Amino acid sequence: MKNRDRPNILIFLMDTQPVRNMTPYGFPKDTTPNIQRIADEGVVYENHFVTGSWTVPSHASLFTGKYQSGHGAGVSYEFLSRDMPTMAEVLARAGYQTVAFSNNGWVNQDETDICRGFEHYTLVRRRGLKGQTVNVGPEDKLILEAGEDSGSAYTIRLVQDWFERSYNKEKPFFMFINCTEPHLRVWAPQPFRRRFLLEGVSEKEALEVNQDVHAERMGLVENRPDGHMTERDWEILKSLYDGETSCLDHRMGILFDYMESKDLLDETLLIITSDHGDLLDRRGYMGHHLALFDDLIHTPLIVRCPSLLPKGKRIKHLVQICDWLPTFIDLLGIEDPTVNREVQGVSLVPTWDDEPVRDFVVAEYQKPLQTIERALRRDPEFDYRPWLRRIKTIRTLEWKYIWYSDGKDMIFNIRSDPGERENLIEEERAKAKELRRQLERFLLTIERRDYGDKLRNHSFRKVRWENVHRMKAWGIYRELRFPT
Repeated sequence: MKNRDRPNILIFLMDTQPVRNMTPYGFPKDTTPNIQRIADEGVVYENHFVTGSWTVPSHASLFTGKYQSGHGAGVSYEFLSRDMPTMAEVLARAGYQTVAFSNNGWVNQDETDICRGFEHYTLVRRRGLKGQTVNVGPEDKLILEAGEDSGSAYTIRLVQDWFERSYNKEKPFFMFINCTEPHLRVWAPQPFRRRFLLEGVSEKEALEVNQDVHAERMGLVENRPDGHMTERDWEILKSLYDGETSCLDHRMGILFDYMESKDLLDETLLIITSDHGDLLDRRGYMGHHLALFDDLIHTPLIVRCPSLLPKGKRIKHLVQICDWLPTFIDLLGIEDPTVNREVQGVSLVPTWDDEPVRDFVVAEYQKPLQTIERALRRDPEFDYRPWLRRIKTIRTLEWKYIWYSDGKDMIFNIRSDPGERENLIEEERAKAKELRRQLERFLLTIERRDYGDKLRNHSFRKVRWENVHRMKAWGIYRELRFPT
């Protein structure tokens, strides 16, 4: 290997991509042939979990090696504190070129500060009708026609351009790519949409299926007697999702082929993962907020590097997204007391020899001020109190306990009920108590960050500050101010 045995590092994050519809995880449709090729040549982690259910906390955990309580960024505080070292900063000091391309407006350098430390950073907005660029959120009405790009095609061209113009072959690179094809709204360009659309469904019917997460959460879905999506609606939506996953897989294949042609692929530790999944078949839930079910926090992790990892291996051990910074520190022999003291994850290097590194995984969800504020735009009289709870979960290979701050806890036997449909809290109170104590003991071991509440005026979300003032009046939005 070149560069004094320091591998290049590429993290390709498929935003909002669950394991549910990926070929390496047993999906019967051939949605991801290019990712399957990487899986066949590398390692598939069967039990990889994120630390939160949406973009900000998961990316913050990836880049800091911390749990959500450890870095403090989430749905009520949408920023990464500047006093925490990031992956890009650590690897830059280790001699890496650092470069990032993000399709997600939350993953940036100038607002949330999640991408702090990258020497070269590009926010790639989707290129929509007539070539205009747009910020993208789940409420967007943008529809892509045949051949139009929802972000990744342009991103791959930018990546290739960086290799041609800016890459210093004398130094290893650390590259991060975020592409948002699987994120609602899902409407892939042809031929991907047609290839996976549910049999018997017309384009017109598919176009009319609800993709408004707040409508489903609030029971306001149009043309449905009870205001909620039907089973057929969900199945259509899942098939549209499959098209987006396939589209992104195709674009990823273009990048992998390019890197192979430049003799870069075998010199690179390639990591394919996701920040969270989506809830697509639970009444009253949709998208990736207000819950910590496995559909949200169980995400893909596929790793390839011929000089470091075995070929065609599947690893069942539990791992988390916050484990990658400790892994790089271990792999590269980085000795920095400040960084080593800050990280809370564990190195994955032992798992390459089939050694477990965790007995359980943990995920958290903050008080959902962002979600409440957006619901109040739809209905100023909406009673958001059922949503006003914090959530934490601890999961082993057999059991999963979900703690809710309102006391409505859940426990599931994952082996017999992987879909988490049968809450056993009445039958398994002793097991729930055991896991709750284990979770509390763990939470007491990590340094916690609590910065109060702070929403940002995201360029496409447009926080309505009258809603924030209403939440302040009820005492649920608290800005921390200290007496002088």
